[in-house]
Amino acid sequence: MCLTSRFALPRITRLPIGRALGLALVFSELIACRFEQPRDDGQTGTGGQGGHAEAMPLSIATWNVHNLINDNLDSGLPFEDVDAGYQAHKKAVIRALDELSVDIVMLQEVEHQKVLDELNDGLAKPFAHATLLDGNDPRGVDIAILSRVPLGAVVTHKDEKFTKNGTNAPLYSYARDCLEVHLNYNGREIVLLGVHFKSKDNDAPDKRLAEAQHTRLLADALLADASNTALLILGDYNDLPSSLPVEAVAGTVPRFENAAALAPSTDRWSFYYNGQYELVDHQFANPVLFDMLDLSSVQIPHTDTTESASDHAPILATYLVR
Repeated sequence: MCLTSRFALPRITRLPIGRALGLALVFSELIACRFEQPRDDGQTGTGGQGGHAEAMPLSIATWNVHNLINDNLDSGLPFEDVDAGYQAHKKAVIRALDELSVDIVMLQEVEHQKVLDELNDGLAKPFAHATLLDGNDPRGVDIAILSRVPLGAVVTHKDEKFTKNGTNAPLYSYARDCLEVHLNYNGREIVLLGVHFKSKDNDAPDKRLAEAQHTRLLADALLADASNTALLILGDYNDLPSSLPVEAVAGTVPRFENAAALAPSTDRWSFYYNGQYELVDHQFANPVLFDMLDLSSVQIPHTDTTESASDHAPILATYLVR
């Protein structure tokens, strides 16, 4: 497994839920039809990457575990917090992850590698791969990944500087990071971009929009290098499906689609904010990967277990990778 910064690599230019229920049902049925039609692109069963003849399910989740910070001052950061209830919090997250039982989970708000390792070690079935790269959050809560699938390069974008599209200033960096994770599954190259955009506390909407725009630029650059790559932008966007940042990630050509939008309507929220149930956590897949989505698999579980562990709900989806 390679842990590296983008700057250690050869430089390249990489850079609503508000719909009526009837439209959502039509949308779902139209997508379902895509799975029923034979492919005519010469890639049937292989994904154009020399993969196996049969599709293999890959379950992926994203979850903000709400300040999983330990009870020691051990990060050396000026705004480091400690949590006297860390052991109980960690056990609650462990119980929830055991119930979710997924192949890969992208986590937000994990303090550091030691906390991630303690979390993983407590699971009934620990993940084979547990990786966290320190990001920009002044309290030290970071984006992490747990995976049962071997990982390739894991890339940080925390040091990159960018502006909102169409402007020359101010210059922004990610509030935390955009964690770029590469893997190969069933012969298909897959890239996950784990994000945790600027929150609405002390809001800076232009920064959140710039983060989203830059993330989509990174995705487009990765796909320009390899158009058959399956790519997923997942995490805590801190904004709603119809918002400018979320639309910036969705883009237009090609348009990425949100698996979370296909969750059962009664569960289609991930955070309770200012008296509203909101969908602020998302999984946006490029057309290659979205074409593999098992439509019946999308879940946003609101259980006693998940709600005792975090103020966010996880987003789960299974992709039939070929």
